[in-house]
Amino acid sequence: MPFRVPFLALALCCLCATAALADELTQAKIADTKKMLEASGGVMVGKQLASNMTQQIISILRKTRPDINARALAVVERELNSFLAEKIDAPGGMVDRLVPLYANTFSHDEIKQILAFYQSPVGRKTLREFPQLYREGRKLGEAYAKEFGPELRLRLNEALLKEGVSLEGKKP
Repeated sequence: MPFRVPFLALALCCLCATAALADELTQAKIADTKKMLEASGGVMVGKQLASNMTQQIISILRKTRPDINARALAVVERELNSFLAEKIDAPGGMVDRLVPLYANTFSHDEIKQILAFYQSPVGRKTLREFPQLYREGRKLGEAYAKEFGPELRLRLNEALLKEGVSLEGKKP
C-alpha cells in the first residue's frame, strides 16, 4: 500500500496549510468583526433591506385589503420593523450569521485594518458618498450599454450565423 504514505503526507500538509492561513475565531475577533460590520454599513444594509421588505408587505396589504384602515397599517408597519430589527441584532440573528463569513475570509489583523479604514475620515466619506456614486455609476452603465447594444447584437448575430444558429428562429 505505497500510495497511503504520500496521501497521508499530502493530507497532513493540506491541514497544516489551512491552519496556517486561518486564525482562531476568538471572542476578540468576533467583537472586532461585529464592529467592522457596523462601521462599514453592513448592518445598515440589512436594516435597509428589512425596511424595504416592510414597505413591500404594506403595499401588498393596501392592494389586497383596501378595507384595512391607516391605523392598522401603521401597527403592521411598526411591528414588522421592530420584529425584523430584533432578528437582525438578536443572538443567532443576521449579524451573528455574518460574523463567521467575514471571519473565515479575513484574518483578525485584516478585520482590524478594515475597521480602521471605515473609522477613518476617508472611510466615513466612502460610506457617505458611495450610494450617490452607485446611483450615478448605474446610470452611466445603463447609458453606455444602450450605446453599444446595437453593435453587440450585430456581433452576436454574426458569430451565431457562422455557427449555423439564428436568433430569429429560422435556419440561416
